[in-house]
Amino acid sequence: MDRFIPKSKSKLLYQSHTQSNYNDLMYHINEEKVLNFGNGKQQQNFPTSFLDQLHNQYKMPSQQIVRQISAIPEKILDAPEIADDFYLNILEWGNNNVLSVGLQNKVYLWNASNQHIQQLLQATSNVTSVHWINDHILGVGFDDASIKIVDVCSQQTITQLYYHNERVSTMSSSFELLSSSGRDNVIFNHDLREKNNNVVGVFQKHTQEVCGLKWNSSGSTLSSGANDNQLLLWDRRQMSLRVSCEGHCAAVKAMAWCPWLENILVSGGGSNDKNIKFWNADTGTCFKSIETGSQVCALQFLPRYRELISSHGFSKFQISIWNADLIQQAKLIQELQAHKSRVLHLGISPDQSMLCSAAGDETLIFWRLGTEQNNYNKQEMCSSKNLFLR
Repeated sequence: MDRFIPKSKSKLLYQSHTQSNYNDLMYHINEEKVLNFGNGKQQQNFPTSFLDQLHNQYKMPSQQIVRQISAIPEKILDAPEIADDFYLNILEWGNNNVLSVGLQNKVYLWNASNQHIQQLLQATSNVTSVHWINDHILGVGFDDASIKIVDVCSQQTITQLYYHNERVSTMSSSFELLSSSGRDNVIFNHDLREKNNNVVGVFQKHTQEVCGLKWNSSGSTLSSGANDNQLLLWDRRQMSLRVSCEGHCAAVKAMAWCPWLENILVSGGGSNDKNIKFWNADTGTCFKSIETGSQVCALQFLPRYRELISSHGFSKFQISIWNADLIQQAKLIQELQAHKSRVLHLGISPDQSMLCSAAGDETLIFWRLGTEQNNYNKQEMCSSKNLFLR
């Protein structure tokens, strides 16, 4: 099949591309094993007014969505030699319905709309993080401390960043701002509208490798987690530390901002912690903590169903689904188990119908998150109802 080649190279980072360009771009490559289908602690007393606010102002619609979550994987893809490294972030499912995966020194894109696979790039250094900046721009961090900003439609590198001294383990973006960090413990904030000298702020407080970064939806606050057990919140306007969330006793990689409550942050601790903690980001106070029994590797909210999804390490290597409609009363709904190693990464499709999990067992497993039993958002779901069929 002919490859889509744009008429001219993209010169502007935020130039838009159509979805049809993506469908033309993603073509199948003949590498037999790469991404091929396989066989199938104490809770604190929080002010009553705050809990009342959560309970009364953010309820689900009266017409609930009835669904069933299958414990049987929908699809399994091989991911040979995927790094079994807790601190890396090498999988992300973009709003363009394209899954990006870093395998050793290569980045692959898997288009969920047509199931086509593309090798985007091959580098001289191993990939340590991937992040969708927008629908056609991908940030790739490397073991040699560099970052490439790549236009996936033209397959051209727009710019390269060389500010870090060690591997780049994590990235997060908000509008034109890209934040990056890793083993050098420093968070650099890059204004991507500038090609040269684009660092507009530097955050230095962590003392060990930073493995988690996440901007909230408004772009006002950046959360950072590291191997020093710290969870920190940074203010964008002041470009400074705003609050430290204290309570974890192991590395903090997993974190997610609640989509329907902007001031709520959820984080997960490593193997010596095993807790999922819920924070009021305005004050840095933990109002709920759940002991999960295993290392917390990743967290993702599922806003359509008001749920939280977590993935875990030894000993069950499970994926847990939590009801978070009343977030202060979050409770376990179901566990999914199919991986044979710690589940390091999670990605959710844009329509929230599918979940992808990646583990050190060299597999990507796709789970169907449920089928609707009513007409709620039916039009939105129709475009992807045939995903992952053989």
